[in-house]
Amino acid sequence: MNSHVLSPHLLLVDCEARSLAMLLKSLDRLGLRSETVYQDSPVALDNVSGVIVELDHFNSDRLLARVRGAGIPIIAMTHHQTLSQIQRAVSLGATAILNKPITQNTVYTTLAMAKELRQQTQSLETANHELARRLESQGVVSRAVARLMVTLSCDETQAYERLRSYAMEQQLTLGHAADRLLQPGSERWCQRGHS
Repeated sequence: MNSHVLSPHLLLVDCEARSLAMLLKSLDRLGLRSETVYQDSPVALDNVSGVIVELDHFNSDRLLARVRGAGIPIIAMTHHQTLSQIQRAVSLGATAILNKPITQNTVYTTLAMAKELRQQTQSLETANHELARRLESQGVVSRAVARLMVTLSCDETQAYERLRSYAMEQQLTLGHAADRLLQPGSERWCQRGHS
């Protein structure tokens, strides 16, 4: 197993003694480094590539908020995989659950799954932001086309073509050209065509 592909440095948060001992034994066999923290202790996240938090003893809300903000994969460890525990894990930002009793194979599989799911989540978040940006841009374009239709007494196709031509000439995106058109003082551009 290539442990460096999975996670070169793990943060173990609020783990009780018995679970921690089993976890450290498995991580040691996998060749993974770890650091243990309790109750929101200050810790640098620079080299941390994964976090395992024990749900039954969790008391580090501020630390986990920093971890989520840094985009680090979170694994929730629990003895009872009940609906309430799963919901709690999800609310903490966990992308995987590590069930007790802990074994080397379950640790390895869970780490790999958490990393992959976190990457997929980040890709979806990026795509979502891009779609939201495009949707917002569409509203700006629609308002600019409507303004051109009223100002130039033309139909929608002509107004859109006028806006598109201006965007190409100015080497702007359609959204930026529309935004410029909607700014105060753009009346001359509307009436003459381009300034």
